[in-house]
Amino acid sequence: MAFGRSWTDFAEQTGKKREKGMVRMKRSFEKAKKAVERLFCDTCCVETFSEETAAWGESLHEKGEGETFPCRLTEKAEACGTDGLLTQTEKTVILLYPAEKEIAAGSAVRIRQENGAERLYIAAGDSRIFLTHRAVGLRRDETV
Repeated sequence: MAFGRSWTDFAEQTGKKREKGMVRMKRSFEKAKKAVERLFCDTCCVETFSEETAAWGESLHEKGEGETFPCRLTEKAEACGTDGLLTQTEKTVILLYPAEKEIAAGSAVRIRQENGAERLYIAAGDSRIFLTHRAVGLRRDETV
């Protein structure tokens, strides 16, 4: 090869540069993830339900233990229309939480907000997975 370098030296240097780039990229990703997780100022407790079939064929539903982890509750209110003098609004509620955690569709989610208020929701579908976090839509739990 020209300039007194062999092909193996060139490949070795290129490989080292690639490794350094991967290390930098991994550090950048970790920094971005930590920045997102700093916004998680609420706490949620997720209670899952499991279904077991008894020996006699009956389906038994059991409530699982709740896992608690940091999260962020986001709400977006949209005006739907008016009914006489009253304006109807709809809220879209989305929960952001760490990527390592899982919230199954239909799970009961109890959220304690930073101000101490506690709200009950049900996970309305599957989670969307992003590089730094997950997001799931919620609907208000109206059961008594």
